[in-house]
Amino acid sequence: MSDERNFRTYYYEKFGFHGVEEKKSIEILLKEHPLDVEKLRLFCLRYPIPTQYRIYLWKVILGILSANQDRHDFMIRQRTTQYQDLFHALQVLHRINDSTPLPEVFLRMYLIEEGMLPFEEQGMMTMPNNRIYLSLASVMCGLVEDQVDMYWITNRFYRLLITHKDTLLILPEKVDPCLKKEDTDLKLWSHIQKHQLLSSLPLSTWFQQCYAGILPETSVERVLDKVAGGSFIILVYVAVAMILTLRRPLLSIMAKEDMLTYLTKIHEDSGDIIVNKAIDLWQKYGHQKKSASPNFLE
Repeated sequence: MSDERNFRTYYYEKFGFHGVEEKKSIEILLKEHPLDVEKLRLFCLRYPIPTQYRIYLWKVILGILSANQDRHDFMIRQRTTQYQDLFHALQVLHRINDSTPLPEVFLRMYLIEEGMLPFEEQGMMTMPNNRIYLSLASVMCGLVEDQVDMYWITNRFYRLLITHKDTLLILPEKVDPCLKKEDTDLKLWSHIQKHQLLSSLPLSTWFQQCYAGILPETSVERVLDKVAGGSFIILVYVAVAMILTLRRPLLSIMAKEDMLTYLTKIHEDSGDIIVNKAIDLWQKYGHQKKSASPNFLE
């Protein structure tokens, strides 16, 4: 049976049907009643998520929807009502209008829900945590069709990242040893060291927003898949993969400021290459085997 499965997988991939086995596997998991959330997390870690199931998986794993499918209709109505109530409250308070960008609307909704919406908005959009929220919300606006889902998925990812902020703040120190290990001739690593690039990169911010606003949206979503599965260490490998992938241009740049500018916005064509390499490195060191994510409350 194992040989037969391996042959099918090889056949599918050879003729361009990569992902057929993954699609079958996730469909089997989604037929379980109730859903096994831990199995779904592990699926996120071990396999690419088929696009048509991504948003639904996120919603279940992040606790927006219950593991019990019988409650889904009720929970969808509940989330929609909460969204509408928060939106209406901001309208009554004259804190939003028809021209307010959705990410800013969502931030105000989140803050009013948490009882943290300030009376004066001066400087509110530039506060570090709020900027992280806005970055995530902007990505969701490009990835998710339904505005209610945009809001709740943004909220849950943001809360997950804030909850694990202490972990995210120590992860940047792992980039340098990993880069040194993967740069076989140490030429790039020495160049980076000479210009003190790593200490100047906003790695903590990048990690806390999962590269939202740095990588293209379609690349960020694949990073978020692993984070949803419970692996924050993927963020380290994305940084390493970014530097390794852009090796040639970085070696040709002799000013740190120019390197920083170059790394600020990654071209869409490079985004997928970087994330593919990051996932390869992440798998190479065995991080796809176990979820470290806590259970999410509904």
